[in-house]
Amino acid sequence: MGLFDRFKRRVKEVADEVDTDSLTVNESSIEGQELAAAKQQTDDYLINNQSDGESSDDNNVETDEDDWEIFEDEPTSQINDGIADDDDWEDLDEDDDILPQPLTRKERKRLQKEQKQREKVQRAYEKSMKKRGATEVARPAGSKVDLSMMRTTTGRKLVQVAQAPKGSTKSASIETETGSTIEVDLGGGVVEQGGRLIKASSALDNLLEELEWVLLESDISSDAVSAVIDALRDNLVGSRLRKGADLSKVVEAALKRALRNILKAGYWDFDASIQSFIDSGDVPVVVMLVGVNGTGKTTTAAKIAKRLQNNGHSVIAAAGDTFRAGAIQQLEAHCENLGIRCISSQRGGDTAAIARDAVESAQAKNIDVVLVDTAGRMQNKTNLMNELNKVRRVANPHLTLFVGDSLAGNDAVDQARMFQQIMKFDGAVLTKLDTDAKGGAGLSIAFATGRPIVFAGIGQGYEDLKQFDPDWLLNQLFE
Repeated sequence: MGLFDRFKRRVKEVADEVDTDSLTVNESSIEGQELAAAKQQTDDYLINNQSDGESSDDNNVETDEDDWEIFEDEPTSQINDGIADDDDWEDLDEDDDILPQPLTRKERKRLQKEQKQREKVQRAYEKSMKKRGATEVARPAGSKVDLSMMRTTTGRKLVQVAQAPKGSTKSASIETETGSTIEVDLGGGVVEQGGRLIKASSALDNLLEELEWVLLESDISSDAVSAVIDALRDNLVGSRLRKGADLSKVVEAALKRALRNILKAGYWDFDASIQSFIDSGDVPVVVMLVGVNGTGKTTTAAKIAKRLQNNGHSVIAAAGDTFRAGAIQQLEAHCENLGIRCISSQRGGDTAAIARDAVESAQAKNIDVVLVDTAGRMQNKTNLMNELNKVRRVANPHLTLFVGDSLAGNDAVDQARMFQQIMKFDGAVLTKLDTDAKGGAGLSIAFATGRPIVFAGIGQGYEDLKQFDPDWLLNQLFE
């Protein structure tokens, strides 16, 4: 049973208990007018903040605080009829329109509380980064967008996969763990004019809560689920539901678009990127595979080698896993089967030296691509991670790929998050997707790291590695 089959079954049980009036309200009613006014205020505030720029935002905030201080500093006895109450302030804004403030005091307090919470989370994040010796990706001051998303971690340009145009003007914004913002089309069920207004209600909360449960059951991380659900709730409340539209279907369609956009954020084409490096003369192209123990890095290296051969490229491999028993022999056997050269040493040798020898050999023999296999290591072992960074400095790879086991679920997400924080990678390979994996790990990795899934391992053969397709994974989840 697919994710949405379970969702629809549960939603039907919820929907049987509520009517349309529990989810929506007519705009002509008092509640509808208040809801429309609040939604318009919020939309105007967000638009002004986005268009005015950072300095303009600061000025607006200072002006607002000064205006409120005039009233907040006054003794309560000097404010006629207890206007300091929240309800009275709302009545004053709506009925008399004497103080045309962008936000009410209640809304300002809510935003301040949210800002303090974000700052608290950021401080905890920075403390954790410092403890592990991790470094943050450089970005312009004040920017929330990861401008290096479509470049490799060594500064080389990636070839982006073309995105389909949006079909609606109404969208929601989801902020990922890396600070980048993803826009989500809410679909045709949400319109700009007419219809009934969606209101905050227990019925809507029940719909979203059921959706949250089925997402968690599909191994999607709680952080990603919370971000998506919160964004849908914030953007649906106050929006207009087209006449005759079913809110549960609108939520279902919006969720599909949200998950698809998360998977497609920074989504680049492996084959086209490799070809662009070769065409520009930046050879040999070095691809380095990293990850924890047992995820299938060596097998994945062989599959990538076969893919490159099929594309007409010459390949050489470096057996950098000098610690696992049989790892060198395993890669050598794969290389013999594929008819390519394998650079190796005795067990326990220096991986960085092996990588350097492979690159120098490729340069001497005009080989197009060097694949560097590395030993698996747990992400919380700082010394081992530092050794991996040494290999990376020596090899200077064009692409660094994290190899994760889809069966590991949220453990794979934690591994990817820490690898990204400590050493950075350009994309991920999700292995063993042909088993009973629910697939949520792929979406969670993309949300947590800001890096896309590049390949999906779907079998044991050399051909069983496909360029990752977000729609394919969504079909696995939903159908």
